Amino acid sequence: MGPLFAIIIFSVLKNSGRLDLAGYALVAPFLLAILQQGIFQAGEVFARDRDGQTLELVVASPAPYYVVLASRVTVVMMVTIPAFAVSWIIGWLVFGVSVTLHHPALLLAALIATLFAASGTAVATTAIFCYGRSSRTLQATVAYWPIMLLAGVLVPVSYLPDSVEPLSRVVFLYWSANLLRDALLPAEPADVLLRLGALVLLGVIGAVLGAYLVNRMLDHHKREGTLGLS
Repeated sequence: MGPLFAIIIFSVLKNSGRLDLAGYALVAPFLLAILQQGIFQAGEVFARDRDGQTLELVVASPAPYYVVLASRVTVVMMVTIPAFAVSWIIGWLVFGVSVTLHHPALLLAALIATLFAASGTAVATTAIFCYGRSSRTLQATVAYWPIMLLAGVLVPVSYLPDSVEPLSRVVFLYWSANLLRDALLPAEPADVLLRLGALVLLGVIGAVLGAYLVNRMLDHHKREGTLGLS
């Protein structure tokens, strides 16, 4: 998914004569892929456990189900990280664009914080998807692009109405996109610790909200006797 969108975005930038914005073509596909993969996998893990009649055993195990779910989702989401490098290679081989990494430590820290924040957000959606009999139907109807637009992943928030920016700041992707792009710029990034802190804080909020919603969802299914019904 990420490399495909990278080709599309690189093509748009090349035809518009704005290959100086190549960093956007690297960051946007990666964030799109990690969010889509996380949300899809969070619902898919629950659905597979339910269909395979193993959900009751996992819930009955000593480890909290939220921890088990978040761990499984995070491991799968880590597969999307190489997509960042693949997009980099595509830009170099296909479009002749070489993007220099000026701040590798910032890039690594932003990637780890993004993975953490995305994991909590993805697991929080599990409770919403799995109130129905089939999570796949809801997964197929989720639109990710409005979130990407709100967070300024591809189009900077400065181009959006002024009233949108306060909303953008409560989406972890806003901080992720800015930090990742700054890692590719030669200028010294400002307020790195503050922005990383905001990203981690949103990740913690997402994780706490995810744990609460998943526990409420499990309580609902236990009360209704539908925990193992697919």
